[in-house]
Amino acid sequence: MREGHRAAYRNFLLMASLIFYAWVAGLGYVPLVFIVAGLNWWCVRAMEGKGMRKRKQLVGVTVAAHIALLAFFKYYGVAVEGLAGLFGGSGEWLLTGHAISLALPIGLSFYSFQGLSYTLDHYREDSLAARGYADVLCFVAFFPTVMSGPIMRENNFFPQLRTGFAGREDLPEGITLILSGLFKKVVMATYLGQELVDGVFAAPGEYSSAAALMAVYAYSVQIYCDFSGYTDMAMGIARLMGFHLPRNFDAPYRALSLRDFWQRWHITLSTWLRDYLYLPLGGTRRGRRSLNLVITMTVAGIWHGSSLGFLVWGILHGVGLANEYAWQHVTSRVRLNIPALKCAGGVLSWLLTLHVVAVLWVFFRAESVGRACDLLRRIGDGDQVGNGFAMGVVVVTLWGFLLSGVGGKLYRFAVRILGALPWPLQGIIAGLFICFIMNMGTENIPPFIYSRF
Repeated sequence: MREGHRAAYRNFLLMASLIFYAWVAGLGYVPLVFIVAGLNWWCVRAMEGKGMRKRKQLVGVTVAAHIALLAFFKYYGVAVEGLAGLFGGSGEWLLTGHAISLALPIGLSFYSFQGLSYTLDHYREDSLAARGYADVLCFVAFFPTVMSGPIMRENNFFPQLRTGFAGREDLPEGITLILSGLFKKVVMATYLGQELVDGVFAAPGEYSSAAALMAVYAYSVQIYCDFSGYTDMAMGIARLMGFHLPRNFDAPYRALSLRDFWQRWHITLSTWLRDYLYLPLGGTRRGRRSLNLVITMTVAGIWHGSSLGFLVWGILHGVGLANEYAWQHVTSRVRLNIPALKCAGGVLSWLLTLHVVAVLWVFFRAESVGRACDLLRRIGDGDQVGNGFAMGVVVVTLWGFLLSGVGGKLYRFAVRILGALPWPLQGIIAGLFICFIMNMGTENIPPFIYSRF
């Protein structure tokens, strides 16, 4: 693509991205995108030609500014409530109209991490060419990813911005991804949430133990279909524009360990935390692997929000990963060459991982740690008195677990079928399927789960 055409294409993407963000988040939050882009553009420019000490100082200031921005919006309400409690009755004014009412800007956690990766990559590799402010702003605000990722890196985005435009093979792949994501969100995730999950997590005591247990499995599928559904649509829309976004899910519920799970779930976040937090902390060096794992996953929990449940979820994942490594170290000396035992061990590892992940999702979803414990106690009661659940929940949940495992094969099959058709017919089929999927859904489709992070 010629430089003039590239600039025009970038400006088109930039305007489309800013208009989209103003529409979904509100015009008042658009300046945050400019601030995040400006911080990272300024830091990289300021690092040029500087020594390592000065570069570290500049990066430290930029990272601190991002942390302050996230902490302000995520923890302002918690801080106000804490101060009001500290001052007792005299602090009630903090909870009334005198306090600033703040809502977490949609996508702030995602585009902050995406923008920060630009600075950190340039800090590590000073041979990278600094980009203009408009390029950095386009990178931060890129509308398919600005709400909920996937979190891109510089080497994902800028080379594609230079080449531009989609090829013929991108049309069937983009359409298939959009239809896949739409079906996961509108039909599967919405049904499970409205039919069982929302009710059980709101009042676990009103449901039988079997229904409470079913809700745990159903939520595991709901959050997968909701988040991977958004990712599919983001990747599909980007594909139609000629951009290949990084993969964010890889059959997560086929994982045989927590480490395997985090290599398959929200891949762009887990690799971001690995590259920019876990490895700088020392990784496996200095005998601090367990501590570094717990710190990294604790940050992952805090990144999701101010709820104590997110913190517990992150810490428990970190402890689980640390214990897993310790167990692997103990069992590495034991070698079994009996196929039947290996197969049984694989099945047990899969079942254990699936249930540990599902139980920890309870703390992630519940409004409080107390509510999460109530739900888990309800399951342990074994009491079948209370509201039950429809068989449709079982069917959709099982289909969701199956889709998590074999969805890649179904996607490739659909792309081959669609790609064999003329492009006008591909568009007609896409329109028909979109109408069909929307008719299968309910009137009130809730926002994406990860849009509030």
